[in-house]
Amino acid sequence: MNINYIEDFIKVTETKSINNASQLLNISTPALSKRIKHIENYFNCDLFYRTSKGIFLTKTGEIVLAKLIEVKHTLEDLKIETQSIHASKVRMGLLPSFSLYKLENAKDRLKQDIVDIKIENNTQVLLKHLSNGDIDIITGDISSTKSKKLYHETLYSEKYKIVFHQNSALNEKENIFIEDLLEYKIFLLNPPCDTLAFIKNTFSNLKLNIDYKENIESILASVKTGLGITIIPQSLATRIESMNLSLKSLKNYHREIGLISYDFETINNVLNILPKEIFQYNK
Repeated sequence: MNINYIEDFIKVTETKSINNASQLLNISTPALSKRIKHIENYFNCDLFYRTSKGIFLTKTGEIVLAKLIEVKHTLEDLKIETQSIHASKVRMGLLPSFSLYKLENAKDRLKQDIVDIKIENNTQVLLKHLSNGDIDIITGDISSTKSKKLYHETLYSEKYKIVFHQNSALNEKENIFIEDLLEYKIFLLNPPCDTLAFIKNTFSNLKLNIDYKENIESILASVKTGLGITIIPQSLATRIESMNLSLKSLKNYHREIGLISYDFETINNVLNILPKEIFQYNK
């Protein structure tokens, strides 16, 4: 059984819903259902029974849950123990926006001080690498850090930007609120996606019309032809400047980008490497 499925199993038991759990985990409902089936196949028995009111543990499922929670805590403690043995250098995971726009003037120094840099499109994937021990520290959306075992330090905050066609009625608005977007199709990257997670966690009560694309190029092409809009972090806004598209901030919302690690000393070590101008972004 894939150890990454342990958190999936626990989340389904907490929410009593495959659909709700899939949203919290930022994976599709069919994919989560398949993972749960893998777990049941591993134990060769039914761990859940399904009703119109939700999905509930069987007696065997309750036993498995208790043991898997123990396993999860053991693995987390082991991770902390192994990462407390410090090497002279660290492995770092970065978001593309941070890598491209924040570290341009510090690349040479980072190559000297950091063994390896891994770039992923979203915080959730980076957190999995961190949990698996593939890397020692990441830069990511701090709101994604649910584990109490993790430490974090904010580097900067950035606004969310609405990207839309120049002929859009949104150009007439001085401020854009989330309610102004209800009539538009919103293009986002396939999950897991930081912006999608932000929308689901913050605006779950709104019926936003979301359509998924494989990459940012497809999203911007659709926006440029007037098919809809998109929402991006401010750090990616420089990609829009030469595309004859309009940008405005989403009123009242921003995200905190910071360093995340199981070890606070690792965070302090990386803080000493990073250029000071990073901390002044969008304050």
